Order: sequence, then C-alpha cells, then structure tokens
Amino acid sequence: MSDPERGILMFDTTLNADAGRRIQEIGSADVLVGIPSHRNGRTIGEVLTAVAAGVATYLPGERVVLMLADGGSSDNTVRLVEDEPVPGNVEKLLVAYEGPLGKGTAVRAILEASGRLGVKACMVVEARAPGITPEWVPLLLTPILHGDDLVMGCYRRSAHAASLTDNLAYPFLRMFLNADLREPLASEFALAGRLADQLAGADVWETDVCRFGVNAWIATHSLVQGYRISQVDLGFRGEGSGPPGAPLDTRLIHVFAVLFRILTTYRRLWQASPAPVRVPFRSERHLHETIASPDCVGLLTDALTQGHERYGEAWERLLSGETYLEVARICSRGDAAVGLPRDLWARVALEFGVVYNEGEGDPDRVVEALLPLFYGRTAAYLRETDGLSLEEREAVVEGIAQAFLDARPAFNDLWDRSFSRLGDVASYWM
Repeated sequence: MSDPERGILMFDTTLNADAGRRIQEIGSADVLVGIPSHRNGRTIGEVLTAVAAGVATYLPGERVVLMLADGGSSDNTVRLVEDEPVPGNVEKLLVAYEGPLGKGTAVRAILEASGRLGVKACMVVEARAPGITPEWVPLLLTPILHGDDLVMGCYRRSAHAASLTDNLAYPFLRMFLNADLREPLASEFALAGRLADQLAGADVWETDVCRFGVNAWIATHSLVQGYRISQVDLGFRGEGSGPPGAPLDTRLIHVFAVLFRILTTYRRLWQASPAPVRVPFRSERHLHETIASPDCVGLLTDALTQGHERYGEAWERLLSGETYLEVARICSRGDAAVGLPRDLWARVALEFGVVYNEGEGDPDRVVEALLPLFYGRTAAYLRETDGLSLEEREAVVEGIAQAFLDARPAFNDLWDRSFSRLGDVASYWM
C-alpha cells in the first residue's frame, strides 16, 4: 500500500529494508552526493575520484554521504564504489533501488534518502560525466548552502550534444513558462534538502519521469512552484553515449513526452502569459571556445529520410496540411541533406505537442514519430553552427527560441480548436 500523503504510487518507497537500516546507522548528514547508476563500471571511476577530491577540498567540515542508487548492475559498478577511498567525513550508502528501472527511479531514491537523513543539500551527478572536475562540487552546492532551492548545471558542449536542449527544451520553456533557464535538462544539479524531500513524494514516479524525463520534470516543477533557482557554468562536458540518429532512442522520446505534458498540466499558467522568470548564473560563463561536433550529419539526415519512409503516413495525419507538405518536400527532393529549418521545426514540434495531448491513439507512438524529424532539425543545427564559438551559437539558439515565439499565434489557434472543452487537469503531476 502507498502512503496517502505521498500520492498513489505503486512503489511507495524505492528504499528497501537494507537501505533503511544503513540510513539509520548513518543517522543524519549535512550533504548527500548521489550517483544514479546501471552498469557504469567503465566510467564511474572518473566520477568517484572527482567527487572525493571535491569533498576533501571544499567540504572538509561537513558530514557527507556518498550514495550509489543502482539499478542492479551486473558489472563491477558497485564494487568500484565500495573500494573507492573517501575522506574521513564521508559515509557510503549503496542502494539497489526498488521500482521501475530508470534514471528517474534512481533519482527518487537519492531524494528519499536525502529526506530521511535531513540533509541541507543534495547533489546529483551522473555515473558517466565526461569532463567532471572536483570544482563541480562547490559550484553546485555552494548556492544551495547559501539559500537557493535548486541549482542546475550549464555546460560547454558541442552543438550535437546540446541539440535537444537548444532546439526543444530551452525554446519550449521560454515560450510557455517565460523562463530563461538555459539547461533545463542538466544532468548534474543540486537541491535544498527540503525540496528533495518534497519531490520524492510527488505522484509522478511511475510516469515517463521514471525513465529519462526526470531532469525536465524537476526543472519545470521548480519553476512553476516558484522555487529559488540558479544555474552555474560547470565547464566542458563530453558527448552523450548514444549513437547519432539511433532509431527509437528512449532517452529522447521520454524527454519529448515530459515536455509535451507541460501543455496540459500547466495549461492555466501558460495561457495566462506568466511574468518573466529570470534564472541567474552564480558563476561566470566562459563562451569563447569553439567545440567541434562529431561528423554525424549524414547519419542524422539518413535517419530523417528513413523516418519519412516509416512514418510518412503518420506525419500526414499528425501535422497540418501546410506543415506536412513542407516536410514531405524536404524529404522527397533530396533536401533532407539540409535538414529542417528552425521555423518549420518550431511548427512541427508544437503541432506534435497538441496531438500528444489530445488523448486519441497512443501518445507514445506520437513522440516516437517525432524522433526522425528531430534528427532532421539536429542536422540543420549542426550546419548552422559549424565553426561558431559558443557565444556565436547562443545567438543561433535565441533565433530558435524566437521561431517558437513567432509560431505561438498559430499554436494558440490549433490548441483552442482541439481543447475548447478541456477540463482542469493541472493535478496530473501535483
């Protein structure tokens, strides 16, 4: 049975009896550093070394718990954490979490443990974080210890690694929540202990959030609820681990779903044209670098043309007539090598968002059909930003956000026609 005060979750806790006993042994802590993991033996060593050095250098007077929230790794991930030397002020908490397999469930376990230990601050870092340094520890945690509720990392990455953020997540939240949170999908973030405990009990953990949508949900929920949010420049972060243009990439599909669900969950808020939310940086930004993307435009455009073969009929049903004709023209004339221009991409994404929320058919199939179109947009983005510095790329990203804003009147008309009788569903995630 689930606790009625913690929603209607099938798994009312992710922490088994062994984890509970270990938490009782530790008693309390000031800071918890949590690492979600699942077969990360090849990469977690770099993360552990950086975290241990960061704690030793910057948190010598705090009682710290280093927690591994593992999804049943069959490699040496858990053993590496067991064997890692840590400073004397650090306790280890190794947990095989319970619940649906996915990063979101691991993060929930970290948030639950933070609440039980009464920590002041909780930091989450991925088990694969190429480019991590010990300085990530104070950068993320210091603003929390000085009163912020949530701190999101911001990275210097290639255009390919940043494509989902730059072409969908950031423009989407700019358009609907009027917020300038630059990395709403940040893999590394920190929370105040009280916020961690509150989020652990939210009734979302058996939705798409339990897979790969947790970062988007935490950012969105915190923005909507008015928590004090800031961001920090963590420096370089390497490429993602997935192959470019991979079919049915669930990491991307679940993020699409979580973002689109905002449209019904917070309908009353975005329709009321919310006041601007400015999310300050607590560190300097360094945007002078030029970071090359992998040579993958061909793979991405191939994914677009193959997507047209597989999903063409679905696109024709899902998109408005004019938008579909433009997409089909690009795919059939050989223009797929160029990809989707930003204004067309904005219309595609927003029209998919409406259809996703209409509730007819299978919404999972809707976001699955969007994936090749996203790859087409990524190909165009790589061409647009080739050779640009990070600062010059920011101007391109602002152009993408403006394309979404320019598409707002047409989106509003389409939404109103589709949802003129939509009830108040704002409790879906609350």
